[in-house]
Amino acid sequence: MKGLVALYNVTLMSALGLGSPLWVPLLAWRPRLRTGFFPKLTGKAPLRKGRGPSPIWFHAVSVGEVMASLPLIRALASSFKDRAVWLSTVTSTGQEVAKAKAQGIRGTFYLPYDLPWSVGRAIHRMRPALFVTAETEIWPNLLVSMKARGIASAMVNGRISDRSFPRYKRFKPLFKKVLECFEVFCMQSQESAERVLAMGADPERVHVVGNLKFDISVAPVEASHWRGLLGIPEGAQVWVAGSTHPGEEEKILNAFLKLSARCPQLYLVIAPRAPERFDEVETLVACTGAPVRRRSRAGKTGARVILLDSIGELAQVYSLATVVFVGGSLQNRGGHNPLEAALHGKPVVFGPHMENFKEIASLLLQAQAARSVENQEELVHVVEEILAKPELGEKMGQNAKAVLAAHKGATQRTMQLLEPLLENDPWA
Repeated sequence: MKGLVALYNVTLMSALGLGSPLWVPLLAWRPRLRTGFFPKLTGKAPLRKGRGPSPIWFHAVSVGEVMASLPLIRALASSFKDRAVWLSTVTSTGQEVAKAKAQGIRGTFYLPYDLPWSVGRAIHRMRPALFVTAETEIWPNLLVSMKARGIASAMVNGRISDRSFPRYKRFKPLFKKVLECFEVFCMQSQESAERVLAMGADPERVHVVGNLKFDISVAPVEASHWRGLLGIPEGAQVWVAGSTHPGEEEKILNAFLKLSARCPQLYLVIAPRAPERFDEVETLVACTGAPVRRRSRAGKTGARVILLDSIGELAQVYSLATVVFVGGSLQNRGGHNPLEAALHGKPVVFGPHMENFKEIASLLLQAQAARSVENQEELVHVVEEILAKPELGEKMGQNAKAVLAAHKGATQRTMQLLEPLLENDPWA
């Protein structure tokens, strides 16, 4: 173990040193890369004060992982009221969503860089009893340091993607040793369980519990309230395109222009995945000649394209939709979570690239709750069909809710595996 981690650190330090002529200018020129740089570098985790039960450290890399983890975070905070639950993320947007949505947590902080001094200081400051990481965040120095201090680690909602699996297999000797640091693996599917076993995980520690995303719930939403905020009149049809990426907005806008000529009461709400692209997408819309209104400020009256330039509101805005397109899927980005739309009983459309949500996409397609399209032309055809046939959209939405109901329970199953890990406090 020590030899492999030492080799990892030598490689890491060499890469940092050789890459410094590149990453120093990048830090200077790109504000996004500077987000949380010094807290990450110095391991500035929350400082534990006084005695009492040690806290739980929960890690979710960004917005999607935070949203998926909400049911489990709430369950942990409710079941262990005597323990503080701290949530780390890599991105600032993840922290914003966590602060707004994650009920019961003590607060948020940035995950330290996987450098020995960074993770060592973070652990020393917090002194957690349990480290929980969502999906597939495998950081050798962090996990080895947890293990050396007797801190239990758990992977929850575990998923080994098609893209990452070959890389993990290529470095199997290292990852096999690092996976020994986990006490339990709570995997989304049998396929992901088999993959983590192929990476070297202990079979007795691997469990298929299902996907936490099916346990997400939403508070009642007043659709009329959101229509008023976005300037969409009652009775108008609404196409919501969520979590879009570069190369998709142009196709969506072209499709909308074709459809709006046939559907004069159609409105488009477009929500780019990355906040730093809001201005870029506004310019794209303006270039089409279509008036655009931004959520954050008063826009042009009568604008039928609304740019949702906010964080954490998309899941509620889906409640307005006549039809939903899930981004990251026409371009090869692995897709985004379609269940947020399904929660509201909305018909879902996505492109061919749903690799990151392969099981969910398959279930929705099999249940006739979603449609998959290959290109812009198919997108126009499918969206137009759903707009023209309200009974079709209603049936697809009902099917989507049925899929959700049939696959709930991952939170409870995960909690049953996590609770025994807190019986021993390494800091007591």
